Amino acid sequence: MAQVLPMLTRARAFYSCGVLLNLPAHSRSGVRNDDGIVVFAMPAAAVRMDEGGWLCPLWRPAGRAGEEALDRASDEVLEHCRLAVRHGLAEGFLLYGDASLARASELLALRVVRAGAEYWAKWGAGERLR
Repeated sequence: MAQVLPMLTRARAFYSCGVLLNLPAHSRSGVRNDDGIVVFAMPAAAVRMDEGGWLCPLWRPAGRAGEEALDRASDEVLEHCRLAVRHGLAEGFLLYGDASLARASELLALRVVRAGAEYWAKWGAGERLR
């Protein structure tokens, strides 16, 4: 029988991946302390499948200004997307339910790509070939 992995809060999931968050209540990405790899939290509901595997939007330009902490979190994700593109790799985990629970032990190897003004995470068999 398969073991069901425990669900963690988003902040605890980052911590279990070695990432200390700048904005624990709002951050959706962070840099792992020991190796500098960017780790993203991605809502499972936003994941799509294409011919190369799976993809999920990480950052899009905001339509309007919002709460200051959320704007800072968006700026932080943009900075981390740019860093991940430069590094050529990143990692991520999916958020379930109301996008606040995760199984951090299910880390995904990601390639972050820019598409116009947006940044997307891509992973899967087709992505490993690139």
